[in-house]
Amino acid sequence: MILNRTHLKNMERGLSLSKKMGKYLFVGCFPGPYKMGMANLGYQSVLKTVYDCPQWRVDRFFTDTGMRTFEKTIPLIEADIVGFTLGFEIDIFSFIQFLRDSGLKVYASERLENQPMILVGGPLASLNPEIIAPFADIIFVGESEESLPNLLTAWEEAQVLGLSRRETLLYLSRFPGVYVPQFYLPIVKGSIFEGFEKVGCVPKSIQKQWVDIRRFEVFSHIYTSQTCFKDLGLMEINRGCGYQCRFCAGGFIYHPLRQRPIEMVVKMIDHLKERTSHLGVIGSDVLSHPQWKDIIRYIIKNALTVNFSSLSAVTLSHHLDYLPYLVKCGIKTLTLAPESGDAETRKYFGKDLADQEWIEIIQNIFQFGIPKVKLYFMIGKTFHDAEKDLDFINKLSRKIDSNHRLTISYSFLVPKPHTFLENMKSLSFLDLKKEKERFENGLRKMKIHFSGESLRVAWVELLLARADRLVAQEIPKMMESQEGLVFHQWKAVLKKMGRDFDEWPRQPWESNIYPWSIINNSERDL
Repeated sequence: MILNRTHLKNMERGLSLSKKMGKYLFVGCFPGPYKMGMANLGYQSVLKTVYDCPQWRVDRFFTDTGMRTFEKTIPLIEADIVGFTLGFEIDIFSFIQFLRDSGLKVYASERLENQPMILVGGPLASLNPEIIAPFADIIFVGESEESLPNLLTAWEEAQVLGLSRRETLLYLSRFPGVYVPQFYLPIVKGSIFEGFEKVGCVPKSIQKQWVDIRRFEVFSHIYTSQTCFKDLGLMEINRGCGYQCRFCAGGFIYHPLRQRPIEMVVKMIDHLKERTSHLGVIGSDVLSHPQWKDIIRYIIKNALTVNFSSLSAVTLSHHLDYLPYLVKCGIKTLTLAPESGDAETRKYFGKDLADQEWIEIIQNIFQFGIPKVKLYFMIGKTFHDAEKDLDFINKLSRKIDSNHRLTISYSFLVPKPHTFLENMKSLSFLDLKKEKERFENGLRKMKIHFSGESLRVAWVELLLARADRLVAQEIPKMMESQEGLVFHQWKAVLKKMGRDFDEWPRQPWESNIYPWSIINNSERDL
């Protein structure tokens, strides 16, 4: 269903993008519906970053607001740069559909001289840019607050110099964090990825970008009740995580842990409270902020309610005295992630809490007046089967009285690039299916409410997470009649490459060079 843009704009408060004047047009595309896009702080942050660039106008584009831009209702093809924020592997399908429906060429190599440049950033770009490579003119790797304005300024310079499309891309490729795939040709022999052949004078690798977050405020600038979070105003108080759990892509993308100073956090709260009384605090481990009590007291003092993106159980176990403050802020549900029911596996993953410590944390949560706890688990672990998870959940549930509620959410373990598990061999599809059935049946017997991920989606995610450009360039062909999730199409595509659909996704590469090795993850001094 196509939503009414006029109605949605009338419901918005805060920054008005349509009032900004500028010589060039940047359209920020979100690969999902309006209600999710405007609830995404990363997407809002990119819009504000470009808005602050003097020469640039900013527009928006969503999957459910029609085939013209959100602000000015113009065709996407009239933009100078079209930017996409991609978070997950599955977003690649929406991305390609966007290009197709808007009249832009799907493959970068087929775009005409005067067509918009397609710029892609977000977590997916920093994990494995090769599955985006056939479709993006420019891929930005890392955090954009500092580098995106520099990139746009360089693009302006290229226009003044009258550079061609190819010359412009070559000019931009010299900037840190900028990956122009057409200048890097992958070398693949069977299941051995040998690296890239460079075309022209371009960097050997792409230096991922980090920023000093103490220099940048990141909070909501556009507020509306028409998002999945209603009127929630979002702000980021820290970035990165100190634990670096072995499976966690986010922990590696945004490492190291960086904290915003209390003065900046208070300033962001003051901005938000003018527009909303509901805050969403974003960070990989928000409780790790050294002045957390001061932050939460300030929120309480201003009579604001608050939600959190994630809480670390390890951090919470050291700060159970934070619980009364969470209750005062209106928290009704706490979400934590054991991931595994086996203590040794949790320790290996980086979540080193014993069973008894988990019991004590949950009992304390309930005793302080928070009625619901939601726990995340991963299934499909090669270290143990679902029975250990079920035994652990059963042990926890026996300690809970009828006045409180424990719910479970699960996903499948998908090894991600740049993590310690990037070359781990996954379970087969049939074994994952058995684990899923065993886990769900066990929860039903315990009468515990649960939700979980689609196995078919997870298998395609597994395939794409460690895929190369050869796989990526076949995706549009599979989407001509379906959504990219039809197994027999994938089987045919991989067979043509000499790869087996049932085995290749489990452990695609035999060498220690991978498609994502183009990214240089070495950290600069922050």
